[in-house]
Amino acid sequence: MTLKSIIAVCSVLALSACAEARISLNYIPTSTEEIDSQIYVNDFTYHPQEGIQLDEIRETAAGRVFLSEPVGRFISDAVRREFRQSGISLKNIADCYMSGEINDFAMDSLGYSSDYISDIRYILYDKSNDKVLFDSSYQVNFNTSKFVVASVIMANINKVVSDNVKQLLVDPKFSKTAEKKCARKR
Repeated sequence: MTLKSIIAVCSVLALSACAEARISLNYIPTSTEEIDSQIYVNDFTYHPQEGIQLDEIRETAAGRVFLSEPVGRFISDAVRREFRQSGISLKNIADCYMSGEINDFAMDSLGYSSDYISDIRYILYDKSNDKVLFDSSYQVNFNTSKFVVASVIMANINKVVSDNVKQLLVDPKFSKTAEKKCARKR
């Protein structure tokens, strides 16, 4: 490669790192767990750091990544899809409901790789008295190559969410509570 080619490639990479992107993700559930229960899922709340918008994934590099919808809605819809895939009925007549808090949803792209991070709290309530039946947070963090096509970045965002929800679904405390306290109405 010539010096001009190297400078051109570095310039393109530097400019792309400062870009602002708005993406629309089609979340696809991946769960293989089976839980026989009925849980209504409220929209989750998102608590981003100061300066981060409600539809923005925190990015440590110079660029900004926005979803086409608020992060709280994206995550709660993903939870609904994973629940439905696992056999959990989502009807509003359920004896239980779930709320959640997204404490962190980020891409750390400083350096030569990217870390995808999620920290989500799930709270399961008894609908009759608003008693907390289950309350736990799960964190996911995995590392990938930084220089990939947009479709791989979108797949990695989906993966950080599905891995987080999977931790909930495979937690024996959650599954036992859901099947015992949130039984399907037949």
